[in-house]
Amino acid sequence: MTEPLLLVRDIAKSFPGVRALDGVSFTLERGEIRTLAGENGAGKSTLLSILGGALRPDRGSIYIDGVRRMEYTSRRALAEGVRIAQQEPAIVPQLTVVQNLLLGIGRRQRATAAADIEQALKDVAQMGFPMAARTPVSRLSPAQRHALTIARAFAFGAKIVALDEPTTSMLEHNVAEVLARVREIAHGRGVGVIYVSHKMPEVMSVSDTVVVLRDGKPAFDRPISDTSSEEIVRRMVGRELLSFERRHPVQDSAPVHFEATGVTHPTGVGPLSISVRAGEVVGIAGLVGSGRTEFLRALIRADEGTRSTVSIDGKKVRIRSPRDSRSAGIAFIPEDRKAQGLVLQTPAYANVALTADHQLNAFGPFISRAKQIATAKAMGERMSLRPANVRLNARQFSGGNQQKIVIAKWIWLGASVYLFDEPTKGVDVGGKVEIYELIDQLASEGNAVIVVSSDLPEIISVSDRVLVMKAGRFVSEHTGDQINEHSIVANAMGVATEADAVGAAKGTS
Repeated sequence: MTEPLLLVRDIAKSFPGVRALDGVSFTLERGEIRTLAGENGAGKSTLLSILGGALRPDRGSIYIDGVRRMEYTSRRALAEGVRIAQQEPAIVPQLTVVQNLLLGIGRRQRATAAADIEQALKDVAQMGFPMAARTPVSRLSPAQRHALTIARAFAFGAKIVALDEPTTSMLEHNVAEVLARVREIAHGRGVGVIYVSHKMPEVMSVSDTVVVLRDGKPAFDRPISDTSSEEIVRRMVGRELLSFERRHPVQDSAPVHFEATGVTHPTGVGPLSISVRAGEVVGIAGLVGSGRTEFLRALIRADEGTRSTVSIDGKKVRIRSPRDSRSAGIAFIPEDRKAQGLVLQTPAYANVALTADHQLNAFGPFISRAKQIATAKAMGERMSLRPANVRLNARQFSGGNQQKIVIAKWIWLGASVYLFDEPTKGVDVGGKVEIYELIDQLASEGNAVIVVSSDLPEIISVSDRVLVMKAGRFVSEHTGDQINEHSIVANAMGVATEADAVGAAKGTS
């Protein structure tokens, strides 16, 4: 009987206050694509770190080609042909494409690397992202960088490749090409692939088998042909997960709470205007590069050269910087929460206190840790933060719970305008619903909410009204039955019929 390419047996790993993995076992055959599914916090990232040699398990064994690996380090994992392609591409923008392909490759391998480089460039081209070897990576789009990361993972004798959310920042037609190429490589070269994604259509399309982790334990293991996306989700969250519907849609009589005119960004966005009623959620849809994020950043004057005139409850508010917008009660929840919304190496309670000036001081300029902890605990209880230990560093929380921390720092401050940029990026299906419910609750309290998202079902589910952006302008406005995927996509791509473009957006000027 042939030994499996990879055997993970009874892996366990704990951190202070958290049991990340507990008795995880599964196999991976040559040429097999196995999805590793689970909510944020289920232990997926910890398991990938162990497979890559970055972490040592407290218990358990790893077998490659039937041989138990005892002294298993990152260097040893690379030598065994194990490659971990993380969600955030591990590349150096200042280097060229070929220089990035060679990162981590030993001198001896470099001498004979020409064929591997040629194959990697061929792979990335067949994914729909052709690029020249000498192109600086700084010139590549986020989607191109993810494609390069995938191609590099399969190069230089890779036997086991883990892909963690590899299609982030890619459009739907790009994703199909990437997944098709991943299947061709895995099946054609006999590479074992561990695939991690929260996107169920991707999982069902690319996978041969699926193993589900829940609370660090294996909860489900099946061939993909013997299950469904609904079953996988149910096994992940331990309950049926129904589609989200707003419980508190905006009232027709609600007054305008937030208004901005003359909004411009030096990248070519605007001039635009927007008004949001108290209790209203306005979604902004559009293709990547349409200017959605730049529009939000212009509202809070985050970048030089931006312009906007802002009014709250009919009174003009002077916004010259993000500090001014914070003082005015405008909350900005950025797309990249790890780089722009959190200080990962500090406790959750300190992150909740980031919006404070002197409110949490003991006396004079001295910060009161007791006040910070008490405030964070109260916010954690309100938002069902898991784990509830606010003394843990922010990096120790899952993506969904990190997002709760980012939002919590604004809620306790008493913000009344919330700007969400991709609010559930990298968040599992259960965590998404929790954040949708939180957005609905914020709106029900009379706040004005703007949500930018590339996830169309998300925009459709949470919004009272949707504005579509294209090339820095609002091109259509959608309400009621007009909030549908066909109409939104048609307008975003500029192929809308007269019936699709129901009313040009009021923000267009």
